[in-house]
Amino acid sequence: MTIEKRQDELWIPDNEDGSGWAAVDWTSVARGRRYFYRHAESDTEARRIRPSWYRVVTRLDTPLVHAPHENSYYVTGDELADFLAEVILAGGNEVLWRIEPVTAPPVEAVPGESDSST
Repeated sequence: MTIEKRQDELWIPDNEDGSGWAAVDWTSVARGRRYFYRHAESDTEARRIRPSWYRVVTRLDTPLVHAPHENSYYVTGDELADFLAEVILAGGNEVLWRIEPVTAPPVEAVPGESDSST
């Protein structure tokens, strides 16, 4: 017979506001480090306050290209998780290098916004 515990019995936060630090125990790369947790906004509020756009920089460094390359992709906040999954699963030699919020993508990054593609 299994006895289910209440949610508040499973986790005891460090701070009264529900935040704190905990050991990373689910990934081999960061195991032994700690991550910070906190109570977060509702999904609607979180989507409203997060950046609208991100620049995702990947790096391609292989003998098949004459020089290392960094590629910048501009994706919306709503597309970010799916885009990262695609790069991780299908990027081949192209690896994630950094992710940074941007106010807006350059006009060249949005089809139809620039004449350079014609």
